[in-house]
Amino acid sequence: KHHIGPELGIGRALGNAFAEPVLLIKTAWGGKSLAKDFRPPSAGGAVGPYYKQMIAEYRAAVAAIPTQFPALTGYSPRLDGVIWFQGWNDGCDEKAAAEYEGNLVHLITDMRAEFGNPKLSFVVGETGNMDNAVLRHAQRDGCLHKEVATGTSFVPTRQFLRDPKECPNPGHGHHWFGSGESYLLIGDALGKAAVQLAPEPRPAPALAPAPAPITSSARPAQP
Repeated sequence: KHHIGPELGIGRALGNAFAEPVLLIKTAWGGKSLAKDFRPPSAGGAVGPYYKQMIAEYRAAVAAIPTQFPALTGYSPRLDGVIWFQGWNDGCDEKAAAEYEGNLVHLITDMRAEFGNPKLSFVVGETGNMDNAVLRHAQRDGCLHKEVATGTSFVPTRQFLRDPKECPNPGHGHHWFGSGESYLLIGDALGKAAVQLAPEPRPAPALAPAPAPITSSARPAQP
């Protein structure tokens, strides 16, 4: 109710690019790491509880489409891409930052396997509000691994960081100092990267015709 991520900018970029409806399903929890909380299965060790919850919440949201979005009746949902924007907590831990590149490759590989689509688009946003170059390079380099590079895009975001003195919350570097401008610009960049990776759009389904207009001039009897 009082925070927003890059989803507004993402939605605008995707909505402007496609005629067919686009549904964003967001999962987000603060203070979580890829090394532990989102740890993907193929990385070894205990699978992260938030990796499991992320998948479960996505599936629950898709199952709820008929009741939550009745206007989409007639459409068959298709997962066209994943946008991953995470990394602050890993950057605060030397070991987790060093592991991030490999863990990101495992994440992309496992999510593509989870949804049965080896070509599933994957957009990774840089944690550009952090000075940890090890983490930011790991995010970039993970996207370049030959196992996952096809269909994967790395989006730099450092250029969207604003002077904290000009932002609403100068003590919250982990939240881009509360700058709505930063989040809108990040979202726009992430959304446009997703557009570039998206598969061909599908034709819209035939919808039921609108009811015929009432043309009768009869008026109800007056009391």
